[in-house]
Amino acid sequence: MKKISYFFLSIVIVMISAGVISAQDVNNPRGIVQVYDIASDLPINKYNQYYYENDTVIVSFLFWTTMGRGKVMLKIENKLSEPIYINWSKSQYFVEGMALPLTPYVEKLTDQELAMYNKYKASEPTLTDMDYEWKRQLTPQNEKEKDQIISIQSKSTYTKSNYYIMPADGFVLDTATPYKVEKHRSEKNKKAYVYHVAYTKENTPVKFAVSLVYSAGDKGVDNTMKQNFYVSATYEMDALHFRGKRVGRTPEGFSVYQFPEQRSTRCYIEIDRRNSVSFNTRVR
Repeated sequence: MKKISYFFLSIVIVMISAGVISAQDVNNPRGIVQVYDIASDLPINKYNQYYYENDTVIVSFLFWTTMGRGKVMLKIENKLSEPIYINWSKSQYFVEGMALPLTPYVEKLTDQELAMYNKYKASEPTLTDMDYEWKRQLTPQNEKEKDQIISIQSKSTYTKSNYYIMPADGFVLDTATPYKVEKHRSEKNKKAYVYHVAYTKENTPVKFAVSLVYSAGDKGVDNTMKQNFYVSATYEMDALHFRGKRVGRTPEGFSVYQFPEQRSTRCYIEIDRRNSVSFNTRVR
């Protein structure tokens, strides 16, 4: 069992390392990218992240991922002088009208839940969550009926990111979508056409929510934090404009780009060019 778990951990590390390398560029520099603004009633901290805070925890939300599709990444900080406990079995991700545990026992999901889980499950966990996932592989079968609970020590943090935000294919925008013309960020003497659609809470194409169940002390009472989010805008542009200017290289020789659109309250997808406004209008 331990050999299997070490193998699992090795695979995850390779996946994350590969992701870091490929993150220096888009997959298709001649392709099309959609960028999405994510709205919430939460305040924004100095790092431009939505966050929730009370006397016990600070929970920051980071949605941008260099692998695309956005991820529901929670950074949980324990403010107390004692450990706090997070119940992942009771904590949930709400998407397409369904509630999924933030860390489910997959074998306990219904067929409908499993289909939704496979649709949105992120392929690369955070480094702090990797250790927890590794230990979970060692859990005896008869222990898998229990809730999955982790502790966060005093003044410590824990990051979690099990789910993507966006469907894999993005949106097909109407050919009448308005656009603005910008100076191209990476090609001289060229214009960039950026198509833009704004949404309200009522007509947004994507809504999601996150609940976190936590307690303080060994016999603490469960507390629940639930926050709602929605996509408030879509921007469509060519990938070269999206990634911007080259600003350097990694030690391995890979180019590093500016990515001016990047922020924690956004996410993006590289879409099929045949689904883009520019392709379907045939005018650019």
